[in-house]
Amino acid sequence: MKFQHLVAGVTLSTLMVCSVPAVSYAQAAPSVIEAGSTGSEVVTLQNDLNALGFTVGQADGIFGPKTEAEVEAFQTKHKLTANGVVNTATWNALNKAVSALVVKPINLSKSSTAAKNLEVKHIYYNNKLITSPYGFTYNGTAYMPIWYVMSTLDKEGFTHTWSNNVWNIKVPSSTSVDYSSIKYGKGSMAIAINGTVVARVMGITHVDPASNSTTTFMPIYNVIQALDRVGIHSDWNGNTWKMTSSAQSTAPSGAAAYGNVDLRYPAPSSITADSIDAYLSKSVYNNTVGSPMTGLGASFMDAQRTYGVDANYLVAHAIEETGNGTSAIAQQKNNLFGYGAYDANAGADAGVFPSDDYAIRFQAWEVRNNYLDPSSSNYGGSPTLTGMSVNYASDPGWASNVESLMGEISSFVNSSVKDYQTYSPSNTPPAPSSTTEPVYYLNGATGSTESNPYYNGVPYYPSVAEGQTDMFPGPLESGSFGDSVKQVQQFLKSTVDASLTVDGQYGTATETAVKRFEAAHNLPQDGNWSFSMWETYIHPDDTTSTLPANEPVKIDQIAEGMAGGYVVPWYHIENVGWVDSQYVQLTNVYRLMAAKPTSTNTNIPVYSDAAGTAKVATLHSGDFVVAASSTPGGSMYQIQFAIESSASGSNQSPGTLLTGYVPATSATFVAQQ
Repeated sequence: MKFQHLVAGVTLSTLMVCSVPAVSYAQAAPSVIEAGSTGSEVVTLQNDLNALGFTVGQADGIFGPKTEAEVEAFQTKHKLTANGVVNTATWNALNKAVSALVVKPINLSKSSTAAKNLEVKHIYYNNKLITSPYGFTYNGTAYMPIWYVMSTLDKEGFTHTWSNNVWNIKVPSSTSVDYSSIKYGKGSMAIAINGTVVARVMGITHVDPASNSTTTFMPIYNVIQALDRVGIHSDWNGNTWKMTSSAQSTAPSGAAAYGNVDLRYPAPSSITADSIDAYLSKSVYNNTVGSPMTGLGASFMDAQRTYGVDANYLVAHAIEETGNGTSAIAQQKNNLFGYGAYDANAGADAGVFPSDDYAIRFQAWEVRNNYLDPSSSNYGGSPTLTGMSVNYASDPGWASNVESLMGEISSFVNSSVKDYQTYSPSNTPPAPSSTTEPVYYLNGATGSTESNPYYNGVPYYPSVAEGQTDMFPGPLESGSFGDSVKQVQQFLKSTVDASLTVDGQYGTATETAVKRFEAAHNLPQDGNWSFSMWETYIHPDDTTSTLPANEPVKIDQIAEGMAGGYVVPWYHIENVGWVDSQYVQLTNVYRLMAAKPTSTNTNIPVYSDAAGTAKVATLHSGDFVVAASSTPGGSMYQIQFAIESSASGSNQSPGTLLTGYVPATSATFVAQQ
């Protein structure tokens, strides 16, 4: 992006219409003016008086009683005839006093070390990222190139002129301006509002790294004070400048409003795959512009269409959980929603997902069926973020954080909460296209079974749900948690302790109940629930089939599930059934990683042949693929993959098996175990 700049300021197409004071106040034969006079000389007079502390307020060019009174006060202080008439003697005294406030602009060369911390900053307007210019500090004061601030204020309908080192902000007549208490000291440049100078600042000219042209920088603090006079309020943290118009800041809380959005309805039409990607490409986290989730807009929209969950919510939740896609579990495990990331050992315990696209679809399915459905056990009273917060997250600020992000995304696409469906018990949301858990298709994946210590081989089941319920996850003891513990608690509640709470947490009460049960059945009283007890009392009719250890297998699908209290993938073995992935060693499955996986360039094109003749699909960094070798053949990797959803960029049906080629410059392989 290139911008045209001139020496000490930006080039603007419109020159100043109303008169504002120049940096040099030399005037040739000024007129004598007095009460009743009007015009540009009166504007100059009024600005001069304001500068010197004789405040008249708005420099409106009308010599009224207030201006006359302040002229007399000035004349008295300077031992002139105090008659309120501005003659040559008064003009000379004004020019001398005002000239003492004017200093030369500071000119810093491109190589100057006086400009410290020259780095990208970010300017938001009403929660929408507008621009990311370079800023710096000089003598401990933060500076920003004023051209970018002007561009931001254009969003409010303001226009600007620049003349004689004065930036004049022209605001609509409908905008209320606070002209009270105008007083300022020395400076090389000025800020005016509709011709009234409200601040003089120490301006600096410096090369803008973005355009490689010299431009004008002003202190952020002074600009913030000036903008506050027109109802634009600011929050500056040293890197991010968030401007909020008075209309926005006085409206009802956006966060609170989004907390009552019925998430079973689709987001407004302004939320599209393209607008989501545009937002993600400009979103900011830890002073970095752009999210690695850029390119997943189609996945969020596909999840909305399939499972009936607001796409804006899905994006906001993913940003909140992953630090805008940069967290370790997002980067290493495709885990975008924090599944299994228990506080005690979040990195190790977090579940692995076969792709970001699958993680998004899984989240939509899980939330719609288990949190937004009034008949589900995790329903919190309403199908909203407020309702979800009851059972979804332990962090009390989770819902408000997601709500705030939803507001930012809406603002980015020029939408607001009024465009969303507010929850009401009488709502009749559209039915989702599917209520079936999504699967991830594999093309030609192979592996080898590893023995489960409690079974004679590796148990397999007709469904993930049945496997999660029936398979013994390991010794259940104090500190264990999950659905397996619930099954034991339900059994104990019906046999030895009717008061036992069924909460999935193996605590002291559960351990005591187990010991009572063990004593009643002449078992060692260790308080632990063993495999033999599981088989005898919890699943007495279980006839689990197993595969032998070290058996070569073919895996054609992956689905996310649980094993005990932990989130793990389950693999579907061709013509056999579903197995816990912990007991299968993959032999030819890789994560396809973008060359720069933390950048916004995380989409990976797949071509029909090694020559790159035609693009057949688009994958995303982290996607599981199958390959005979982790070494490219020439300039291309050959991969086997499947169409997972409409988000793949292909018009073929999910489950379609394909072979393709990926440029070695675009990606690398990480073997999956």
